[in-house]
Amino acid sequence: MIAKYIMLSSSLFFTTFAFSNQNHEHVSAGAQKHHHSEAYVSIDDAKIRAFLPAAKSTAAYFTLENKRDTKLTLVKATISGLGRVEIHEHVHHNGMMKMQQVDKLVIKAKTQVKFQPGGYHLMAFEPKSALTTGEKRKLTLHFANGEQVFTQIHVVSLKDSFKKVKNAHHHHEE
Repeated sequence: MIAKYIMLSSSLFFTTFAFSNQNHEHVSAGAQKHHHSEAYVSIDDAKIRAFLPAAKSTAAYFTLENKRDTKLTLVKATISGLGRVEIHEHVHHNGMMKMQQVDKLVIKAKTQVKFQPGGYHLMAFEPKSALTTGEKRKLTLHFANGEQVFTQIHVVSLKDSFKKVKNAHHHHEE
């Protein structure tokens, strides 16, 4: 009986040890591998401008880095407390600068894309509650492979929207 107990205990210890030291990778519902490593994607300096009086939209900016060896396709963004968020870009067309919505944005392997005035950015609409300068909201980026990355996006005034945000962190989830 004691030998059986020792065998069972050592078996449980080995199983626990083996699982705790596995690479944290699993297959998601879409049968795609999913890594829980923040090293693959980073979001830095995320900020959204508070809505100006009578404005129906506002803009959000950040730097998105793809540290993978393969491309990554951004298909959607959400920000807590906002009804709609769209990916936009500014383009030159017939000598004019215009803004247009983008359905997806491919981020090449080992590159970064700056979401900034005059380039790619997020447009946010339909606030469910006012954006207050100094508060933080959850920004979630959704990718074509089903992965999501989220971070806290800082609400800033128009005047402060060009300053760098300190201590911007991001998280990775399914």
